[in-house]
Amino acid sequence: MKARMQTIWNGIHDTTLLLTMFLWLCALPFILLFTVPFFGWQVGILVAAIALFAALVICYRLCYFPKIAPNQ
Repeated sequence: MKARMQTIWNGIHDTTLLLTMFLWLCALPFILLFTVPFFGWQVGILVAAIALFAALVICYRLCYFPKIAPNQ
């Protein structure tokens, strides 16, 4: 099981994922500040979840499919 997970996560950089999480956490107050007063808590949480999902997809795309292939 561990070897299987290692092949799935091969090429994923932990620091980039951590940076994406901190970026989302820093953006979260602003997302809620601009959505909750106008649309309510449900929409604010939905927008925050969509922002998290989008950040993770972009992070996964940048880490898993690099533009420049590493030298092997």
